[in-house]
Amino acid sequence: MYEIQFHPANIRQQVRYHFLSRKGFRWLVAACAVLVLVLVAGTILAPLGVRSLLLTGQLHSLTQQHHLQHEILTQRHMALDRLEREVASARALQRQMSLILGSPQGSEGLGGYPEPETLDIEIPEASLAVRRGLKLESDTKALLTLADELASFAQSNEDLAQTVPSICPLPVGTFVLTSPFGNRTSPFTNTVDFHSGIDLAAREGTPVLCSGGGRVVFAGRYPLRRNVRWWRYGNVVVVAHREGYLTIYAHLQEITVRRGADLRRGEEVGTVGNTGWSTSPHLHYEVRVREEIGDEPVPVDPRIYILNYQWTGHEELLVRGRRAPVPAFDPLPSRMKGR
Repeated sequence: MYEIQFHPANIRQQVRYHFLSRKGFRWLVAACAVLVLVLVAGTILAPLGVRSLLLTGQLHSLTQQHHLQHEILTQRHMALDRLEREVASARALQRQMSLILGSPQGSEGLGGYPEPETLDIEIPEASLAVRRGLKLESDTKALLTLADELASFAQSNEDLAQTVPSICPLPVGTFVLTSPFGNRTSPFTNTVDFHSGIDLAAREGTPVLCSGGGRVVFAGRYPLRRNVRWWRYGNVVVVAHREGYLTIYAHLQEITVRRGADLRRGEEVGTVGNTGWSTSPHLHYEVRVREEIGDEPVPVDPRIYILNYQWTGHEELLVRGRRAPVPAFDPLPSRMKGR
């Protein structure tokens, strides 16, 4: 048996006595030990708990910032995609204008500016975005340099810039390309032949526009007794653009110009029709180019010479326009050559 005495501070108060068995005393000692351990553990772990709460808050804040930065980075990549497409489109247009004007600019690469160096950035996506941005800046500077050169060339050859065929002969949005330039199966003979122009299906009566400034060298229907193949074109207008280019507008319903008329780019030469060998209303449009004065004009893909309409496979057209061999084609009758 164990006795526990409580002596009040005031001596006038009575002393209290408590008696514990050995088992009860052991439980009391164990409870006190546990209490001491809890107090010690609380003293040690309390700062860690507070720190853990602070770190949890910081982690939540950093996670939100990470998501925000990732979203911003994704938006930057999307913006870079858009800008790269715009630069590529501008580069294709510059190449096309250089090709049709005969400007002495290179056809491969932007050139003139070195590739950007790789920056030491640990995050791969951010590093890629920076590299793309630097390369885009370099390509843009080079493109602006080429554009300045092209503008200077056009200013020094103003007459060429005004006469070269460079617009679509039909208003954009009024036609469908039904037969491209090159070999095709003829709808009349069912055999493979060379199509020296493009066929643009449109409503009968749609205005046909002159694609560049020039002089009308033929307007009418070519006589059957002189050349059956050109008679098949129905009502046709041929425009000579200086010494280097001729454009042909065939199967017209009406012809609104006369031989010898001087035209500016965008003026009407006639309307879409279904004359000659034609299965439905459409415009057959050709561009022929002379390398040297007196040479036979050679047909080229007219899509290369249309700046105000974006064709499918634009880059491939430009490559073929520079490298394609001259096909076998029907030469122009002497009355259509503007001599």
